[in-house]
Amino acid sequence: MFGLCEETGIIGAFCTLIVPYKGYTEGTVIDEYGTEILIRLTNGKELSVYRDEVIISD
Repeated sequence: MFGLCEETGIIGAFCTLIVPYKGYTEGTVIDEYGTEILIRLTNGKELSVYRDEVIISD
């Protein structure tokens, strides 16, 4: 699965949550787990969400 992360290139990408989490909507993708991704929000908290719950920009 690690090779897939490098091919898609989403790790390190900026993202926006579709539904805010405790007032925070922006963060960075830090890991990928199949249908879920791990995001570090701007407040430093990490959140695991499904891919269809975020907008990923590069």
